[in-house]
Amino acid sequence: MTKFVVTCIAHGENLPQDAIDQIAKEIVKSSSQKVTVKSTKKLSARATDLFVEVAGSIVQKDFKNELIGIIEGQDDVDVIVSADNEYRQAKKLFVFDMDSTLIYQEVIELIAAYAGVEEQVHEITERAMNNELDFKESLRERVKLLKGLQIDTLYDEIKQKLEITKGVPELCKFLHDKGCKLAVLSGGFIQFASFIKDQLNLDFCKANLLEVDAEGKLTGKTLGATVDGQCKSETLLQLCTEFKVPVESSCMVGDGGNDLPAMGTAGFGIAWNAKPKVQKAAPCKLNTKSMTDILYILGYTDDEIYGRQ
Repeated sequence: MTKFVVTCIAHGENLPQDAIDQIAKEIVKSSSQKVTVKSTKKLSARATDLFVEVAGSIVQKDFKNELIGIIEGQDDVDVIVSADNEYRQAKKLFVFDMDSTLIYQEVIELIAAYAGVEEQVHEITERAMNNELDFKESLRERVKLLKGLQIDTLYDEIKQKLEITKGVPELCKFLHDKGCKLAVLSGGFIQFASFIKDQLNLDFCKANLLEVDAEGKLTGKTLGATVDGQCKSETLLQLCTEFKVPVESSCMVGDGGNDLPAMGTAGFGIAWNAKPKVQKAAPCKLNTKSMTDILYILGYTDDEIYGRQ
């Protein structure tokens, strides 16, 4: 017997009971094995947990794939499958992507606007994040387009344009208060990742370094090893070791194809308003407006989240 939690999170203000009942019925029908919905727990007006038992032995990925018709068939409800075990709520390390995850923008596109190449850079970024291009090659192509830009005077100006995603500060504070370590691993650039790390009081950051010449202009190259999908995955494991955290207690949150390796390595992974191919490949997808909704995936109620006990 294997136990799972299926968390249903509405995009709107309410999750109707009839929608919950319908999803429960479809869960029982969708699996190749005998499935029982043992109980439910209301987390908020928008979110409910369904506690499920599968007669045989099956891993999270395979059970999620059995429910793929339900997961992809909901237009306004996210359906997340988690193993019902001690690690679901006891997360001790959260690793985040930066661009289009912790912040709304893609920093390289903000820089590209100053160089007059925003459209070209955006097109390459879209293909890379949808896992259609090798990330290292895409980064080389995009950075090359920025060659000659006077960057040293623009750092502070660009930092002021960065907009932190709704719910991120509250999520980070809640997780920190629970003793969770927080990190940002970015395929973007260290000057901005460090700034976001400080803004959110994160414990670690890693990102790429733009090469600048003696006149403060971009050379069109980066320095050092590229922070790509493999690097994010390896760094997540290093952080687990450094912080003495079981890998099962780690979680990766991101939106791009270069976040998938770390999602696969971590105990759990969340595709946040991600590109279509990433949503399908990730352990789960969350397409709501506030990142505090991640706490529903961990099983917290509104009373616990907002201190109303």
